[in-house]
Amino acid sequence: MATGLHHIGYVVPRMSAALRRFVDEGATVLVEPIEDPIQRVTVALLAADADVPIELVAPIPGVDGPIAARLQRGGGLDHLCFTVDDVATALRADADAGGLVVCEPVFAVAFTRTVGFVQRRSGMVVEYISAEEVPRP
Repeated sequence: MATGLHHIGYVVPRMSAALRRFVDEGATVLVEPIEDPIQRVTVALLAADADVPIELVAPIPGVDGPIAARLQRGGGLDHLCFTVDDVATALRADADAGGLVVCEPVFAVAFTRTVGFVQRRSGMVVEYISAEEVPRP
């Protein structure tokens, strides 16, 4: 169902410090940091050592967001994001296989696409992102 790996999600406690470290190590910023009020996080997209972009995900200061538990475990690798034609259908297929949908399809500000998240029985968190852009809500 997935047509390719879109990015790897990496949780960081503070966007500015993490972005500076990645850029110092040779990464190129593809999408500047942007607050996503729907998902309650700040995100940025980077090109690093390989063909797969890295999405930095940081909390918005003062906002209760979905990555608090991940940060309590130290942050780092958080999810794999796959491009799909239909996010809802991909989430349903994972749920039918025993996965837990942790975020129904929503608009992603940084990508102008629909995204949704599922935690598989293995514990892996998968984000699905629509192949096509969608209008801003």
